Amino acid sequence: MTTSTKNPTETAGGRSSARLVLVGVPASPGFAMGRAFQVISRELTVVEETISESRVETEEQVFLKAVERTSKEINQIKEISETRTGVYDSLIFATHLMILQDPGLVNGVLDMIRKDHKNARWAVHVVLGDYIDRFGKIDSPAMRDKAADLRDLYNRLMAAMENAGPALEEVSSEGGSVLVAHEIMPSLLMSLKPGQARAILMDTGGRTSHVAILARSLQIPVVSGLRDVASRVKSGDTVIVDGTGGKVVVNPNDDDIRKFHERQEVYERQRRELFTMRRLEPMTRDGKYITLHANIELPSEAEKVMDYGATGIGLYRSEFLFFQNSAPTEEEQTEAYKRILNTMAPCPVTIRTLDAGGDKLVEGISAVNEANPFMGWRSIRVCLSREDIFRTQLKALLLANEQGNLRILLPMISGLDELRRAKACIRSCIEELEAKGHKCAAVKVGVMIEVPAAVMMVNLLAKEADFFSIGTNDLIQFTLAVDRTNELITDMFQPHHPAVLNMIYNTIMAAHREGIPVAVCGEMSSDPLSVLLLVGLGVDELSMTPWCVMATKKIIRSINFEDVHETALSVLQMDDAERVNDYMYKKYAQTITDLEISSFVGPVANKLKSDKD
Repeated sequence: MTTSTKNPTETAGGRSSARLVLVGVPASPGFAMGRAFQVISRELTVVEETISESRVETEEQVFLKAVERTSKEINQIKEISETRTGVYDSLIFATHLMILQDPGLVNGVLDMIRKDHKNARWAVHVVLGDYIDRFGKIDSPAMRDKAADLRDLYNRLMAAMENAGPALEEVSSEGGSVLVAHEIMPSLLMSLKPGQARAILMDTGGRTSHVAILARSLQIPVVSGLRDVASRVKSGDTVIVDGTGGKVVVNPNDDDIRKFHERQEVYERQRRELFTMRRLEPMTRDGKYITLHANIELPSEAEKVMDYGATGIGLYRSEFLFFQNSAPTEEEQTEAYKRILNTMAPCPVTIRTLDAGGDKLVEGISAVNEANPFMGWRSIRVCLSREDIFRTQLKALLLANEQGNLRILLPMISGLDELRRAKACIRSCIEELEAKGHKCAAVKVGVMIEVPAAVMMVNLLAKEADFFSIGTNDLIQFTLAVDRTNELITDMFQPHHPAVLNMIYNTIMAAHREGIPVAVCGEMSSDPLSVLLLVGLGVDELSMTPWCVMATKKIIRSINFEDVHETALSVLQMDDAERVNDYMYKKYAQTITDLEISSFVGPVANKLKSDKD
């Protein structure tokens, strides 16, 4: 959406320009104001040459040296990313390295040089360009992200072959710029100095793009999906960016600037107030205790979890070890798991077994060229097919469990056979270790409820599992047949769809009949209205990004369980998500507003803010 006014305002150099309001996708939250700086791609001219046989070896070396130089650059960027954003987010660059070392790509370029006698730059242009075109034509945001990764590599390889810098004009060294571009590459973002980018505006992308993921870790506001911002905003324009609401004001007037400063003050005040929640218990006003745990991606994060008021780790994604090293040894895994378990002891730590596949490709493990990787050879299916990998991980987990606070979580279980086979592997590993003189502490084994088949089998699964953890992201996606990363059907991804809520409720009831607890570890755990529904439906534990724990705790402490329980039962009788959302909004909007947490919570905050505006 675009609006403009005729009130002229002065931009850099005295140029007069009209105020402009743009609305895009809120990709990374926060507020910023600064001068726009356009990031413009440098024109690349690639000439096709037919070379002589005597020049073939020279062109081969041009390409291979460019690959070597680009690999070094990406490794340096990856190291910077690990320091600034953590290991999990830096996996984006591990993926870049995997693509760069892909035999199909390398051999394709070399064959074109050797067999077709084409110059190296033209060979890269054709081979990599073909990959980019193929991924770009697939109507999937995940595939478009891969195309963006390939364009990033293309730019770097071309620059390396002509001994130039990356194929982008140097970003202004003046701190505090708002970067404006058709597309920002992840490697460019990580090459910037801290504080150099105050915010980012892009024509393309969404919340799941790699740049958005990195920006959230770096706490840089981003609005993406603006379509034509690169042509409408010029370097030097003053820009206000609302990454929480997806709103951009170009050449703001005095009233816009006043509102911006007010929101910044609100943000800082709310942040300070939330930290007062850290040591308070997550208990409703009528005495219902809800366990609040944190989701983490790397061992070092465990040390900060309790600072945000969490009392354990509800989801540790173990696959990060396999991204760093496709075949980590038993000893390497044991040390990583032990660091988390010992840091958190005696608090519980839930570690999910290897969840490879889908959009998490692990070199040497994940299948390639699957037509539908999200429903293909992934998660527990990989582990049960590759017992060598699974047993190595299980033994490492058992050896690391010196404090007895480990909970093993099995992903993407769809029936009893998978659960029983996985538990048999665990028992076998325990027997093997004990036969060697190791003492294995007791361990609880849980099932991740994230596919509809598991919900249909939930009464039987509850008899053989020690706990359930509902992965709402995939459960919603699979239940509604909606790809949550697809911008064309984003509005169909409805967490409050009656089918989804009834699945969650049936899972909770089945678990409680067998006396086992139920956790929720998806994005619903940190959305205010969803938190109210989940607590009302009877969830025992919520697990979320560490920062969200304090806001969720404040919500829980403001409500009566009996009230939200009655509300949840009423909602279960409703026939569509819109009715549910309207009902919840009308009943609890003021409650959420009064808590003053709008700068840090999910979609309801944006709706409340837009109503005020």
